[in-house]
Amino acid sequence: METGKLEFKVNDEWEKFSKENSWAVFIPEFAKDEQGNRFMRRKGSSFVYRVIPEGDDYKCICANCDSEIMSATIAHSIWDGLFPCSGSGQCEYEYVPYCPKCEQIPDFRGSPIQFH
Repeated sequence: METGKLEFKVNDEWEKFSKENSWAVFIPEFAKDEQGNRFMRRKGSSFVYRVIPEGDDYKCICANCDSEIMSATIAHSIWDGLFPCSGSGQCEYEYVPYCPKCEQIPDFRGSPIQFH
């Protein structure tokens, strides 16, 4: 499938989220082709996923190899302690899509969230 001609954009909701949460790994960009098919990718990435409606939900398929997209968990340590790089041990978890055939599984260790 030719995805090079798609025009991807981050919607307003995700744009606001990315500004408020600079630690986030996955900010999606969306596009539609001339037939109305929907596509998604990580902002700035070349890996494209086809969005397939399934009733009230959807699934994603890799536009390159047709594999079903998986989800990896990334843990972002929360640094809210009295000292630099310290905290209560809590984490914010982010779920990041990836193609198991075309992409490497994302690293479990995400960047910390700092409150100082």
